[in-house]
Amino acid sequence: MKVDGYFLQDSVELGKSLKYVLRSKHAPQAEVVFPDSTFNFAPFELVRKDFYPTRTVKGVSTDSTIYTLRTFNLKPVQALQLTARLFYSGDTLLLQADRDSVVLIQNVTTVSDDLPLKSATPLMPVIEQFNYIYWGMGAVAAAILIGGVWVLFGKSINTRYKLYVLQKDQNQFQSRLQTTRDRFKRLKTLDHLERAIILWKNYLTKLEDTEINSFTTKEITTYYEEDERVSNALRVCDRAIYGNIISDDETEVADSLTQLAEFAAQRYVLIRDNLRNVASTR
Repeated sequence: MKVDGYFLQDSVELGKSLKYVLRSKHAPQAEVVFPDSTFNFAPFELVRKDFYPTRTVKGVSTDSTIYTLRTFNLKPVQALQLTARLFYSGDTLLLQADRDSVVLIQNVTTVSDDLPLKSATPLMPVIEQFNYIYWGMGAVAAAILIGGVWVLFGKSINTRYKLYVLQKDQNQFQSRLQTTRDRFKRLKTLDHLERAIILWKNYLTKLEDTEINSFTTKEITTYYEEDERVSNALRVCDRAIYGNIISDDETEVADSLTQLAEFAAQRYVLIRDNLRNVASTR
């Protein structure tokens, strides 16, 4: 397990962007987390970061991220050393990359003594005034305008917002569940299967406004009126989780997760259409 970190150039100008690569090679069962925007990149500032999907070749997984940085520090030589977190078999390891540095390009090397610089500039005092009448009239007009818009279009705006939140939650859920499902198929660990089931229950809890994440499999099946897809899919997943076994053909479990995702999508469509119908009848 190794982490490499290095700049893509050996020099940089003040305020100009430069690239820094952080790459990790590790076992496929391990999970690596690279520094994010909360990390202190001093003496550099983070402009953005670009993540690349994990690649596994001959039993070795590679994760990589390119950070775009810039500096306003005047030190001639500036160095950076990043640390990644490795999660493996329930343990957390800190992997530190080698220290790498760049040279600051000095565009201004000398300052002439003949420049007409002044040590201080006197400021003229300005009396602050606040126009209470105009600001008060503006506040009243804005309140009347906002109130009128809300009376005329408030229900429509509220419905559109709820539909937007529903769609955003659905898209995020499907994306996260697909990622967890792919990791399960690749790593074949019960941990990712459990994460997928928890993710599914939590999403339906918010969608249905019912504490489904506290229900047992039997209670969930009853709540959805003995839906065959839900019953079969949860039974397959429960057998794998509580039996601490995965079928020789993990496709059965992966297909069950797909069925749960499709069922959640159908529930979303049903609730979305009901919300639209209620709004149209008002």
